[in-house]
Amino acid sequence: MAQEKVNLIREKANLFREKANLFREKANIVREKDNIAQEKVNLLREIADIVREKASITREKANIIRDKVNIARERCNIVREKDKIVRENDNAVYDNMVFEKDVVIQEKDIIIQEKDVMIHEKDSMIQEKYNMIHEKDVMIHEKDAMIHEKDTIAYEKDVIIQVKDKEIQKV
Repeated sequence: MAQEKVNLIREKANLFREKANLFREKANIVREKDNIAQEKVNLLREIADIVREKASITREKANIIRDKVNIARERCNIVREKDKIVRENDNAVYDNMVFEKDVVIQEKDIIIQEKDVMIHEKDSMIQEKYNMIHEKDVMIHEKDAMIHEKDTIAYEKDVIIQVKDKEIQKV
């Protein structure tokens, strides 16, 4: 009779050990998921860095286009000055008309270039918005990783408590 009780207690202890091992395996799986989540977070950070670099390049391009627009404006002003001089000196109506057409064409080019600048700036803003979205995703993944880590710790504590309870019951 006493031997049967001892055998039952041993079987129970073995079952609890198996259960503890299952909890450890579960905790290991949670850790692996945490590692995968952390890798995703790192990849999202890299993507965010790339998007930032692209936005910076786009801003630089927009600045270059602005510089070109300013140069074109200066050239238009020079053409206007030449046009005034021609009108004053020659009173050549035909030449004035040709110069005015050139000025109008150059001004249209300036407007087109300014629109290009605006488009580049919009692209830059869109890329910055994507940046913010990626950073929010990174924060969410980090929070998920922290929750998984807390779950792992809770599982391990439960296993330890159960093993201690079984040891107390043996005594």
